[in-house]
Amino acid sequence: MRVCSLALLFAILSLSAVAQNKEKNHEFNIGLKAGFHALTYNDPEFNINGYTFDSDCIHSNKIGYTVTPFLRVTYKRLYLQTEAMLGVTRHSFDFKDTPKEGNEEITPNSTEYNLKTYSLQIPILLGYDFVSQKKFGMSMFTGPRTKFIFTSRTNQEFKHFNDDSLEEVICKKVYYWEFGLGVKIDKVFFDFAYDLGLSDASRYIISRKTGNKYKSSRRDSVLSFSVGMIF
Repeated sequence: MRVCSLALLFAILSLSAVAQNKEKNHEFNIGLKAGFHALTYNDPEFNINGYTFDSDCIHSNKIGYTVTPFLRVTYKRLYLQTEAMLGVTRHSFDFKDTPKEGNEEITPNSTEYNLKTYSLQIPILLGYDFVSQKKFGMSMFTGPRTKFIFTSRTNQEFKHFNDDSLEEVICKKVYYWEFGLGVKIDKVFFDFAYDLGLSDASRYIISRKTGNKYKSSRRDSVLSFSVGMIF
């Protein structure tokens, strides 16, 4: 409900801003963009029966997708932008080696963990147009981003572990700091962004059979590209 309320508030503010787009020296715009992204990880921790995030693990960069309405307020060359980014993120971890000594009962060369999450992300971005022409522009932007994960819609698959009741407990909110570059050609623009992970995306992994908890920590960073239109 909180997430839906935030999305509704964003829509109301966008419509209100466009309706009042008459103030001198200020410009209010709305837009829509879509894009894709891939994850990298900063010193992740993961330990289930000897399987860890080290040389045993191959992280596959599966592509995720986003669609994003946004509101931008511009004053001369500066602008403030907020977004309501709806997206799908996919993770895949393949364990290529046998586990540590004492855990040989796990089948080698086939163990993997796949995760798919759905989220709403809301950033507050400050940008600067360092090239500002009538039909062409370039800008750089930065600011905080909060990711709200719909944990009830998370899809998890632990394959070929010796425990078939494993479940990762996901953090509902994850924080990032975004850096990006934008290119605008008339009303069409292209954004290239890097989101640095500031908080863990995972709390722990639990066995529903035994109640055992396994350490899990993933602070991810995101590389993304998007294309859209601004009105």
